[in-house]
Amino acid sequence: MKQQIAKRVQWLRIIVQISFLTAVILGVSTKLFSSWLLPAALLIGVFFCGWVCPLGSTQDWMWKLGRLLRLPQIHVPQRAQRYLQLSRYVFYFLAATWSISFALLKGPHNFNRLLHGDILTAASGVVGLFLIVSLFVKRPFCNYFCTGGARQGLWSVLRIFSIKRDTGACGNCGQCTRACPMNIDVANTEFVRHPNCIGCMSCIAACRKGCLSYGKMPALPGKKNKQADSTARDSK
Repeated sequence: MKQQIAKRVQWLRIIVQISFLTAVILGVSTKLFSSWLLPAALLIGVFFCGWVCPLGSTQDWMWKLGRLLRLPQIHVPQRAQRYLQLSRYVFYFLAATWSISFALLKGPHNFNRLLHGDILTAASGVVGLFLIVSLFVKRPFCNYFCTGGARQGLWSVLRIFSIKRDTGACGNCGQCTRACPMNIDVANTEFVRHPNCIGCMSCIAACRKGCLSYGKMPALPGKKNKQADSTARDSK
């Protein structure tokens, strides 16, 4: 049942993505959405990246096109991912603390320019390159270079609602991890607090056993375990 609902949510997500992409093509700036969705990251996580960002959406579709064309699909191993995913935070902190400009990495903004015919710039070339790479790798720009996603991701660590995994029912098949566009190791996570999580719920739709659900997170990481340890001590 959970999987069926999650699959319906995926169709809703596609409709929302197409709607926002259409709005951008018609001249609406993504800054209008990203500004008010930043505080929302504290409640539901990085909703902008998973549901609104036109560049993120297009990367998703390019990946699916690559699968349809039977192109080689590259899955970055988790050992490498845990280090590579830090790169976007390095870019973000350099820009925020040392005022280093990374104009070429302003993905959504440059993508908007590309959509409106500004194709003879280095920025547009970079965006085009990422879209080509997206045929083979899931969301390469979002995973490793997006400073805007990094900023919202840091906020989202404290989010109230996110994805939970029933560790008792889970068979560790790894389908949820493979379905994640941000290559998060969901299969080995009890509560998904990862700053890279974009709330797309692809992992829930991929779980055949219904072990994943969306709901309220514990007030503090590890609080449940501390209470259990305290109860065990009292019983001795």
